Amino acid sequence: MSPQHSFFDPEFVDPKCLVEGTVPWLLARSSTTLFPSWLFEGWEKPGRGRNPWSPRVLMALLILRFHEEGMSRAAACRRAARDSEWRAALGLAFGERTPDESSVRRFEKFMTRRHPVAGIERFVVVHEHFVRLCIKHGVVRDPTYAMDSTPMWAYGAVLDTVRLLGDGVRSLVKMWARLTDVPVEKLASEWRVRWVTAKSTKGAFGIDWKDSKARSEVITELAEGATAVVAGIVKSIHKAPAKMHKTLRRRGSDLMKVIAQDLEADDDGNLVVARRVAKDRLVSLTDPQSRHFRKTKSKRFTGFKLHLLGDVVSGLITSVSVTSGNVHDSAVAHRLLRRAQRVCDDVDRVFGDTAYGGATLRHDVKRQFHVEVVAPPPPANGKSGDGFTRADFSIDFECNVATCPAGVASSSSTTRFHSTYGGQVPVVKWTQQECDVCPLREKCLPKNHRSKRLVLHPHEEELRLARRQWSDESFRASYRRRSECERLINQVVRHGARHARAWGLQAANTQGLLVVMRCNLGLLAKALG
Repeated sequence: MSPQHSFFDPEFVDPKCLVEGTVPWLLARSSTTLFPSWLFEGWEKPGRGRNPWSPRVLMALLILRFHEEGMSRAAACRRAARDSEWRAALGLAFGERTPDESSVRRFEKFMTRRHPVAGIERFVVVHEHFVRLCIKHGVVRDPTYAMDSTPMWAYGAVLDTVRLLGDGVRSLVKMWARLTDVPVEKLASEWRVRWVTAKSTKGAFGIDWKDSKARSEVITELAEGATAVVAGIVKSIHKAPAKMHKTLRRRGSDLMKVIAQDLEADDDGNLVVARRVAKDRLVSLTDPQSRHFRKTKSKRFTGFKLHLLGDVVSGLITSVSVTSGNVHDSAVAHRLLRRAQRVCDDVDRVFGDTAYGGATLRHDVKRQFHVEVVAPPPPANGKSGDGFTRADFSIDFECNVATCPAGVASSSSTTRFHSTYGGQVPVVKWTQQECDVCPLREKCLPKNHRSKRLVLHPHEEELRLARRQWSDESFRASYRRRSECERLINQVVRHGARHARAWGLQAANTQGLLVVMRCNLGLLAKALG
């Protein structure tokens, strides 16, 4: 006998609403397997006058939010109320209420906290649970692992220096006015920030922005106004609610950072926009953790980077992390590998692009995770004025002796601190007498140097081994598998990972995890269907 259905059951109203092998079908049929109760230990319990939503319903709704191209929380809640496929996936009948945005937001906040048993973020625990299910049901067979990154545009407004200061002061004054019940006009007069009452910062001054003198006067006024506002708020911060103190101080600190990073004094002592780019420059006050960065020489992005490690054969993504855009890809490799090895026992070789080819990363990954990184090694470029590169010198690592292109062995070796590597590095030297009679002296020695001194990489031996491997045609042929990593990137971009849906790095990390969960559940649904 077929199971009985209520007249309000979505599958009774629309028998074809769930298609076998899709993510909504999997959520409806395997809710208990996908979302065991231990994942959500500590979630709200029923109390007097209210009955909190089931965490399984809320988690399913968060995943459906990125089922297609991604949408806001409010849009996901509205669709759950009217779409029969989504109602069936959530296990809700027609006429039954659906979660509202505040419930979803509260659940998201709960899931970003650490799990009491696993000790890591709850969203990461759910993601790793899905990966184990995929492996258990045969999604992965003969895997080939690779890691890469892709840009994620910031959600907050990215502004130039003038608007960063002007709009930042305006928002801070309006926030203080709301908290203290003081009119904005009164605050603007007290702190001498007349542009606060205008709709546009640049329009409030009415100057010719091509006039350097007038522009300098405006920038000086903006900087002085920002300093006065921040100082006034810090002095009277006790008048605001205690829960807002952190936000007010952070906004003030960001404004001061803009002044320090973007402004400088010209020859006449006037403030102007600096003709340089400060390290770790702030580009948005509404999204202060986003950064400018380049994916290539011609493509510039502002926002975050989404880093992935997964199997390029099946498409299963085993680990994911989101960072500010200016974080180098190699800095996240350890985190990706650590998470991948928690769920996969066979991660012993990983493909990567040039960003992962450094000798230090290869050494650390091999020592810490027993993983071989297959990536193009950095080129052996010489410094300006050098005719030979470090690769032109043969080295006996057992005896710690180097031989120059003229066939002369080094006479001594020592170590020195190198700021680039943050530690001691080996240095081999030749005497001045040896270099004076050398026929290659002009080509080998930089200007104003009397003798040759060769500074080696801390992991010079591993670097040379990687270059020898890379020169092997069969090795380079196997590396072509790395191009399949674009499949992983394409998956997450199709489901809404290209644009952040909320402010902040934490929200971007949550979005990245949810997108990856949706992609992995798609693979599991096909395997089970």
